[in-house]
Amino acid sequence: MSHLPDTIAFFTDARAWGGAEVYLMQLLARVRAAGIAPRVFCADRREVDDWVEELERCGYSVERYRPTKEFNPLGYFVARRLLKGFDLIHINKTQPRNCLPAVVAARLSGAKVVVATEHLALSPDSHFPMGRRIITFLVRCTNRLLDRTIAVSELSRSMLISNYSMPPEKIVAIRNGMDVERFDEDVDAVAVRAELGLAPDDRVAILVGRFAARKGHDCAMRAMRLASERVPGLRMIFAGDGELESELRAEAGELGVSDRVLFVGFRRDIPRLLAASDVLLLPSEDECLPLVILEAMSSRLPVIAADVGGISEAVDDGRTGVLVSPRDAEGLAEAMVELLGDRERARAMGLEGRRKVEAEFSLEACAAAVFDVYEELLSEKGRTRRWSAA
Repeated sequence: MSHLPDTIAFFTDARAWGGAEVYLMQLLARVRAAGIAPRVFCADRREVDDWVEELERCGYSVERYRPTKEFNPLGYFVARRLLKGFDLIHINKTQPRNCLPAVVAARLSGAKVVVATEHLALSPDSHFPMGRRIITFLVRCTNRLLDRTIAVSELSRSMLISNYSMPPEKIVAIRNGMDVERFDEDVDAVAVRAELGLAPDDRVAILVGRFAARKGHDCAMRAMRLASERVPGLRMIFAGDGELESELRAEAGELGVSDRVLFVGFRRDIPRLLAASDVLLLPSEDECLPLVILEAMSSRLPVIAADVGGISEAVDDGRTGVLVSPRDAEGLAEAMVELLGDRERARAMGLEGRRKVEAEFSLEACAAAVFDVYEELLSEKGRTRRWSAA
């Protein structure tokens, strides 16, 4: 006996097409496969037009709304209008301070259950005196209106409890899952490289992510300058876009690596790019459990990443990749030299990474755990309906 409703509302204040949006797309697919109609409510921002277009191409119902600042009371009225009438509302938050008016609106809309997924867990920053304390207080208050919060890693759960005093019984860790079959397509890596202007024997590192300061693109370029002295044919792909692109292009020129760094922009064919690469870099200053790491491991690529957040829950140092200290360009360079200079070891790490994703980061297990949260909470509210997952 199941307690799931016929329709579930998914509310997101998306600001780009990133890991949080991939997470939601994968969950939507499982919800629909279970015979439930998902409704998506997404901020009307130019940066997510491509993502919304992809959702609509896949046949999902998407309604855009005019976004407001996190603490603008108008956001409450917008969300209240959209979310009224749903028994189950799932809010996809890219960081704890996002969607606060929507959480209040969801709670007061008459919904039986309100759930949120938190993709980041750091304490807030603010330019104003007492700003961090005020934001933390508001996040704490709104989080207590949620029936359950889903953290995407065990470390993320611990950080949310510590940073925002969240009741431990109301937060559950459900580690991100990955649809590994997306990365089993037979890709002509040489052809992809040719499209990008790369030679078949180039040694290629790829960094996938929005051009934001915390992602560490500048650190990756400094590491590349150091590593290129010892790795012939070293090239780096930056797949993404963002407000720092012009600044990063200028820095590449100053470092003398402009001819080695490819800015390929936002791409929908990440599996093809990964198949044409030799190693994934992720020198971020903060993360929880980024999906791009699971994507790389699904592609049988070794990972070189900063040891922050929940990354060590996916990357076993020395087995599926190499972990370095944050902002450590020298350590990043040394790891690149080590892996790109030893193809057999890199290949073994990639294969071990794929095995780990299949064993520990199954998308089916992730979706089933989310469904269990829905079931448990709705069961407590007394709604019943039979269903079966596809």
